[in-house]
Parts: sequence; structure tokens; C-alpha cells
Amino acid sequence: MNFKRFIFKRLIQVVPMLIIVSILAFILSHISAGDIAEITLRSKGIIPTPDSIAAVRTELGLDRPLYIQYLSWLAHTLQGDFGTSIQSGLPVSQEIMDRFPATLKLALVSTLFAIILCVPIALVSVRFKDTPIDHGIRFLTTVAATLPDFCLGLLLLYIFAIQLHLAPVIAGDSMQNILLPALTLSAGYAAMYTRILRNNLIEVSYTDYIRAARARGLGKTAALFRHGLKNAVLPCITLIGVNFGKLLGGQFACETIFSWNGIGKFAVDSIRLKDLPVIQGYIVVVAVTYIVINLLIDMLYVFIDPKIMME
Repeated sequence: MNFKRFIFKRLIQVVPMLIIVSILAFILSHISAGDIAEITLRSKGIIPTPDSIAAVRTELGLDRPLYIQYLSWLAHTLQGDFGTSIQSGLPVSQEIMDRFPATLKLALVSTLFAIILCVPIALVSVRFKDTPIDHGIRFLTTVAATLPDFCLGLLLLYIFAIQLHLAPVIAGDSMQNILLPALTLSAGYAAMYTRILRNNLIEVSYTDYIRAARARGLGKTAALFRHGLKNAVLPCITLIGVNFGKLLGGQFACETIFSWNGIGKFAVDSIRLKDLPVIQGYIVVVAVTYIVINLLIDMLYVFIDPKIMME
């Protein structure tokens, strides 16, 4: 199987997933949002009456059969038109894209921090396997992996922003203020990757090519870094990609604590306000982003290990 055929096969598999996502986004948001006509009137400061509700339902097409509403919504969605926000009156696509770059920046920096932290820590842990250093690293990674983001975020904000005045209380979406929110999100992921990478490195350390490298005079850490790290990292790629997709969906707690202008808090606020078009647009955008990330991971795997195309 060549590369183009492999990618085409993956794209075909994506189509049913997108259809299911669109149906779920449409149905679930309709179930949870309540009477959209009444919400629309109240958002404009108009007291709903039976006649005004009926008029708005007709205007929005809510009096049509549900499957007709879905097909109409899907046709607009395929063109990138998610409708208009009930609360702001702005196009949903504009509302989401205004906030998505901030979420993307935070996701990229957080993932980079997690990778940069996990590699040296895992190497040190393997180098001093079953020593107090190794036990200490494993204990700290367990704590970091189980500590909720909002707890760590509040702690970092209190220390560095309130006590030391080294960071702003309101981060906004500036790269200059990204350090604390990125550290908050990366800590748990770095701990998770460290534990997995440590176990992989231990398995790799018993392979013949590592023993051969040691026999040529390389130290244990140098041999693992030069010859074992690539193979040990491969199983982590999928996990990193999946978690990156989660980060692109927005992190409500972290974005709220640091007043980061991402899509996570925006989505939760829209759910609270029952802003149906925004809810639907958010679900579709996050789902498509998640699927694209997984497709890119598959492509990366093929480049690293072409034998995957034979499976």
C-alpha cells in the first residue's frame, strides 16, 4: 500500500465519524438548549408572548420538521456558516476564530513544555533506577498527574502574581503572559509522559543495540539518549497527539483562572446562556480539529515507520 492510498483510506474512514458528530451536535444541542425562540427574544430584551415566539420560530425555521432543520444546518455548516450568536449577534465562525488562536498558542506551548520536561526527567529516572532519586521522581510525577489544573493554577497565580509580582493576574492572550497558564496545563501531561517514557526506556535498555552501544564505551544515559530514545518515544506520539487535541478544545478552568481569552471559557459561557448556534459550532470545530490531529498523527507514524502501511 502506497502513502497516497493509505491517506485516502484514512480520509474515507473519517467521513462516517463527521456525519455522526454533526448529528450528535445538532440533536444534543437542541435537547439541552430549550426553546430557542424564547431565548432569542429574551436576549433582545423582549418579553416572550405566544405570538412573538411563533413568529421567531417561523423566522428561524424552527417550525419545520427536525430532519429538514438538520439538513439545512448541515448545508450551511459545510460552507463554514454556523449561524449567528444569539447573545452577541455576531457570526459564530467569527466568534470562535477570534478566540481559537489564543487556545492554539496555549496548546502548542503547553505541549512543548511537557515534552521538554519529560525527556530529561525520564532519562535521569532510568539512570538512577530504584534509587531515592528515582523514587522521588516517581512520587512527584504521581502528584503532578493527579493534581487538578485549577489547584495548580491558583497556587502558581498566588505565588508568582500576587506574592512575587512576577506575572500579571490577567494573562489575556499575550505570549508574554503565557508562562503560568502553560505550566499549569503542561505539568500533568509532563508527569504522564515521564512515567510512560521511563517505562519504555527501561524496556529499551535491555535490547541488543543498547548493549552494543554500551560495549563501545558509551555510558548508560548517553546510549539511551542516542540510540534508545527514538524507539522509546514512538509509543508516546499517539498520546501526545490525543492530548494536544484535548488542549485545542479549550481548558475552562485554566482559561478562567488566568483570564485567558480562549474558546474553552467561551464555550461554557455559551452553554450557560443557551446560545445554540455557538454550542453547535464549537462541537463541530473541536471534533473536526480532533480528527485532523489524529490524521496527522497517522501520517507521522507512516513517515517514522513505513511498515504501518502494511497493516
